[in-house]
Amino acid sequence: MTTADNQPHGERRCYLRGCRRDECATANYRYMSRFRLDKARGQRRQIDATQTIAHAERLTANGWTHAQIAEASGLGPRTIGELFGRALVHATTAKAILSVPIGPAPAPPRDVDATGTRRRIQALAAIGWEIRALAPHVGVTEFALRRIAADELKLVRASTADAVARMYRQLSRTPGNSVRARNLARKKGWHGPMAWDDIDDPNAVPEDLEPYQPPAANGRDSMRVAEIRHLLSLGESPASIARQMGGNEKYIRDLISQRGLGAAA
Repeated sequence: MTTADNQPHGERRCYLRGCRRDECATANYRYMSRFRLDKARGQRRQIDATQTIAHAERLTANGWTHAQIAEASGLGPRTIGELFGRALVHATTAKAILSVPIGPAPAPPRDVDATGTRRRIQALAAIGWEIRALAPHVGVTEFALRRIAADELKLVRASTADAVARMYRQLSRTPGNSVRARNLARKKGWHGPMAWDDIDDPNAVPEDLEPYQPPAANGRDSMRVAEIRHLLSLGESPASIARQMGGNEKYIRDLISQRGLGAAA
């Protein structure tokens, strides 16, 4: 894995590191377009840094760290660290820093136990969700989610735990379509959503369930009963199950009734 793969994509700095993904190339193209337009208009991109540095120094005097200034301004911590001692600063950097209001530093980010977050990521993988597809829902990198899933982090930011919990509520009722993710989860001994009574309880023991396996699209009734039972346990309606399985709703309702799988409401 290259350095560029560990960094957020869609930024010009990723393009400058050698990444040629479409979103990074687009970010570079937009930057160069603005650069050429500003140059044609005679607009300066570098301005005197005195006012910006003074503002940043007032923030640090109020207890702000470089990381907090960076987060509040939408810049990178390295950008803030390199600001001091410079004569010139990029106009957009100055505008971003000057937009941070002077006041007491925000409370430091709160870390929480990673158990529930780790189990949720693992459970989604167990029902067919690729971790790389989950990262955009959370707002962190795929690399970070993989570290959490691999139990390399005992604590996570509370904001990350909340984002994963929201994503889990949305996706845990709908099986993903990645056989690779399911196979990897099975190999690692990860458990799906239905295995947990309390997914956040560090002392909870998962129920040993048969791994979830979707049937073939044109499988026999006996091959589809397990699929229907699983989706019903997730709260899906017969209409929703029919859409997901590509079947007829009446056929699904008849199977539910005939096999005693639940009320076909």
